[in-house]
Amino acid sequence: MNIDSNAVAPELTEWFQSVQRMTDAGFFNIAPEGRHRDVVVLDTLRRQAKVIYNARLDADGKLYSPLCLFLAAACRHLRATLGVAHWRAALDNLCDLQQQLATYRPQSAAIGLDFGTPATLFKGEFDEAIRQAGLVDDASFLSKEDRQVAIGLSINWGMRLLLAYALETPRPDRPSERKDLTWLAQKLSSPAVGCS
Repeated sequence: MNIDSNAVAPELTEWFQSVQRMTDAGFFNIAPEGRHRDVVVLDTLRRQAKVIYNARLDADGKLYSPLCLFLAAACRHLRATLGVAHWRAALDNLCDLQQQLATYRPQSAAIGLDFGTPATLFKGEFDEAIRQAGLVDDASFLSKEDRQVAIGLSINWGMRLLLAYALETPRPDRPSERKDLTWLAQKLSSPAVGCS
């Protein structure tokens, strides 16, 4: 995979800001601002975490909406903003991981080890972060503060999972007119960009 993270990160930032605006206006807005909305956000965070945790990586793009809703809810819950630097770091991490896996795949196969794909590796880390945060089964040995850190880590892994998932999900050959999973994949696999 070749990605110019400096070129793509601003577009991802703008796209995610629109995801957050739509989620706030059309989803979280069912309750007035304040404690009731905080509950809606937390319920959404838990519900989407469980959907993703219990799902397998599919070829149909079914995890796109749950991942977007999770990221929007987690950012709102933590009052965090994902900027260009966050998306650039996620892109660089994905690019590096793909290169490492490609380099070591022949050697690992020679000794019978299968490390999986970037999406499977990121999903494993994401699943563990949401489990530690107590979002999956309400059980966590972490303090409230440490659970907040785990939610922050789940945002980190969720961003990377979403990007890797977009690349690994088969997509139509025609360009997408919507900024959806296909659009993400096209941004990440454009022949005009290269790893920087």
